Amino acid sequence: MRPGRWFRLLLGLGLYCAAFVIACAVGGLGYFHFADPRKSCASCHEMIGVTSNWTESSHRTVSCRACHGGSLTLDVHALRSHVDRIVRHFTGDPSKPVRLLARHVLPLHESCRQCHPQAFSDWQVSRHSTTYARIFLDPAHNTTASPTNDCLRCHGMFFEGDISSLVARTSAAADSWALRDPEKAVEPAIPCLACHQVHAPSGDTRAAGLYDHRERAHFSAFLLPTASVYQGGRAVKVSRDARQRVCMECHAPSAAHQLGTSDDRTPAGVH
Repeated sequence: MRPGRWFRLLLGLGLYCAAFVIACAVGGLGYFHFADPRKSCASCHEMIGVTSNWTESSHRTVSCRACHGGSLTLDVHALRSHVDRIVRHFTGDPSKPVRLLARHVLPLHESCRQCHPQAFSDWQVSRHSTTYARIFLDPAHNTTASPTNDCLRCHGMFFEGDISSLVARTSAAADSWALRDPEKAVEPAIPCLACHQVHAPSGDTRAAGLYDHRERAHFSAFLLPTASVYQGGRAVKVSRDARQRVCMECHAPSAAHQLGTSDDRTPAGVH
């Protein structure tokens, strides 16, 4: 057989194989994008718990791809998350639960805005929309108290690292601090997900839940303690609404439990 004919034969075979691979890839991506997630990606063992919570939540009629992006999405952040999950599926510990990472928060934050515009607008004009720069580069505060790891408990729950990897002194002056990552300056320090669990069961107040920085997980308001508050020696009546327990985790009185001390702000409202 002449060399030219061999070349055409191999080229045709290569093009056929390439077309077959592309067709399979497109078909597979299309299936994972449009299929019931319980029969596709969510059927993996590490996703079973997350999917189970979703099916009982008020978002159960919202497809996974609406918030997390599908396999055919053009969202770079979503695609990166999907690739990360695939890599962890084959290389990670199967028993390790899926965690919400810092880079997932902002894209999900945008999903909150699209579906809950009024609540999002209320948050935007509230003090809870504060940024990392406003919290950690406040000269007045940093002069009296330097940033510590405990600050991340309420201001930066989703930051992955300790306070030394977030801010650093720029000089010997007490108020001279800078963010190690300048892009963090405009990011919200207390996003929607800090107090609202997307996969919380529907029909009750567990939609309010505290995200714990150390545990990397949401805790239902029902699991949190009810604060004891006093005005002098008189006990102050505290609301039994479980959602207020979430507020009190960050806006609680001092260790003496005296009304109006420390960060006690609960009478001011949420948004």
